[in-house]
Amino acid sequence: MKAEQFSKNVLDLDPLIRSAGIMEKSGHLYARSQREGIEERLKGRSSDISYAQSAYIVDLRKMFTPELGNLKTVAYMYDKVILANFPVKDHLLVISAEAVAKIDDLCGKILKYVIAVENELSLYPPGNIVNPEKKEMLWNLYHSGISEELIAEQLDLDVNTVKMLIAENK
Repeated sequence: MKAEQFSKNVLDLDPLIRSAGIMEKSGHLYARSQREGIEERLKGRSSDISYAQSAYIVDLRKMFTPELGNLKTVAYMYDKVILANFPVKDHLLVISAEAVAKIDDLCGKILKYVIAVENELSLYPPGNIVNPEKKEMLWNLYHSGISEELIAEQLDLDVNTVKMLIAENK
């Protein structure tokens, strides 16, 4: 299942979910479904900053895995909205929900669904989301013999995205 369909399915889990999307660990949101008739709370640069901060926080929290176990979710509860992030494979599922949602119930539904479909998921972004300059840098690094893992780190991309882009250009 691709990221777009996964996002739509998560949106359909509960009528209080406003939007659901898939984000790379860099904070780049590349697939998103939004409930019709719902106004976005954060727009433009504010939403970009929110996504980047969330990705960073989730990544930081993973350092406590040996002591606390696997991170399941990070939630932010505001007066007007709930924002939650769920690590899924090498990506983040990000949701926005109405403030009246019961966070435990909502997270329980989402985690149960993620576990049920995780083996079917193919969340890597399409090649057209990476700008031509970054693709050229990727290709040059690849031809210079640098490993795919180092290329991913250097360009702030998921390693599987790097592999997919290399395969597309061969």
